[in-house]
Parts: sequence; structure tokens; C-alpha cells
Amino acid sequence: MFRPLLLCSFLLALAPGCRESAPPPPVAPSAGNPDTPVASPAPAATGWGTVEGRIRLSGTPPPPARSPTSGTVVSVCGEQAEDRSLVVGGEGSLAYVVVSLKEGASLPASRQSPPEPVLDQKRCLYDPPVLAARAGGTLALRNSDPLVHNVRAASGANRAFFNVAMPLEGMTVRRPLPAAPGAVPIRCDVHPWMHAMVRTFDHGYFTTSGADGHFRLEVPEGAHTLVFWHERLPELARTVNVKNGETVQVDLEWAVDQLK
Repeated sequence: MFRPLLLCSFLLALAPGCRESAPPPPVAPSAGNPDTPVASPAPAATGWGTVEGRIRLSGTPPPPARSPTSGTVVSVCGEQAEDRSLVVGGEGSLAYVVVSLKEGASLPASRQSPPEPVLDQKRCLYDPPVLAARAGGTLALRNSDPLVHNVRAASGANRAFFNVAMPLEGMTVRRPLPAAPGAVPIRCDVHPWMHAMVRTFDHGYFTTSGADGHFRLEVPEGAHTLVFWHERLPELARTVNVKNGETVQVDLEWAVDQLK
């Protein structure tokens, strides 16, 4: 009468691999659907390095275009306004080049949050003429002129994503940027020679070159593709491999005959 029980014990002793395994760890449900698993967050970077360099324009740049101003603003802005879509310094240093990581959205969050972008209006020009910012973030608009300006931002087919009148000297307002990354042209309807560009990204790995053409970007260790963007030049890309604690130098040069 005890043979079935003894046989079962004997078989279990010979085949431990057939024993019941431990249940898998529970998966947290999503907020929208309690039955849908939540994707694990991106792993934190194990190390960080730096990419820096200098951007130049080789050859003799064309003189900047100039537009006559109107009689009511001459006392503040001068008789002519200089186009700043191309700003070249000593030894061909190229300012306002936007440098970003192509794969930035798939990387761990950047360690340093980019500062709030500020677009000022000085002497009937937008300053700076090019900004880089987070898509869906906030753009601060400032009027440093004792004149009436307006700031009209376009986004894709939307010709006026926002349009803000700024009649007072020293006033500052904030407006949201489009949620989708891309290029946001800025213009003033009161003074049509005024224009600027805001490049937006869905990550924090971006910067712009300074007046000396220098740029610096902290990145996670690993292989990256740097993208260099200028409104009047063809987009370029460079691949780098950055090790923990390392600074990689990437110098870039466009030829003047590549200007649009």
C-alpha cells in the first residue's frame, strides 16, 4: 500500500530539475493599462567624457548684407541693420554653429541641463541670431530696445506658432516651443530685416559654437555621431569614440564656396 508514495519520492530524488521553479518577479503595470508592462528606464552612463573643438570657415567670407532701417528707429538702431546669419571672427572662427549628438534621444539623460534659452532684441536685431533648445521647452523673449517689436515663431505648416507683441523696453515674456524637434524660424513683422533661428532637440546633448568657433559637449562614454548644423552651410557629421575621463578633439572646417 506504500509503493506509490515510495516510487514518487524516488523519482523526485533522481530528477531535481523537474521541481517547480520560483515564480518570475512581478512587472510594474503602466499607468494607462494595468496589464501592460512598463519598459525599464535607460541605464545610467557608466562613464563620461568630453568632445570639444573649433569650427572654421576657410577662405574670405562675403561682407554681411545690410538692410536700411526706417526713419523712426534710426536713432536707436542706426541707418542700416547688418545681417547676422553668418558671423565669422578672427582666423575664420565660425560662431553659432549648432553641434548635437545624432543618437542623443537614446542615451541616458545628460548630466547638465541646458540653460533656459533667451532671445533678446537689441538695436533692431535678434541676439543671438541662432539658439539651441529643448523641444517643448520654454523660450524667454526680451526687448532691450525702447521700441515696439513683435516676435513671430513659425513651426512647419503653422506660420505663427506664437506671435508676441513687445512694446516696452526691458519687458520679458516666455513662450513654449513646439513639441516636435526641428527648426523654428523667428521674425519681426514691424522690422522685417530681423530674423533668428531656434534649433530644438528631444534630448539635452547640444550646444552652439562661440565667437571663437569653439564648442564643448559632455557625453557618455562610447561611440557617437556629432552633427554640425549651420543655416547657410551643408550639414556635416563626424564619428567619435569617447572613453571615460577622456577629452576628444574634433575640429571642423567648411569652405567659403559651400555657402548658400
